[in-house]
Amino acid sequence: MGRALRGLSGGLTAGLLVLTVVLCGVQLWGLGRGNIGPGWTTLAGHALGSAVALFTQLRADRSHRRAPVVGYSLGALGVVLVVLVQWWWS
Repeated sequence: MGRALRGLSGGLTAGLLVLTVVLCGVQLWGLGRGNIGPGWTTLAGHALGSAVALFTQLRADRSHRRAPVVGYSLGALGVVLVVLVQWWWS
């Protein structure tokens, strides 16, 4: 279970990082065209969530015992879920 959970949380964390980079590009593109883009608050929320999820995922990847792997993986999943619910599904 630990390896599968770590893989799932790693994939979702990577997806959140890609989403953050895309949002950054859209924000800069929007500003260059005279529009407002998604907003700096949205971008900051995604960047903070990505950083926290990446940190917890790295801790899960570096742990060798099962309990920390599961805990950190669930933490990364929780952060990704909170970011998606806050900024996309609410």
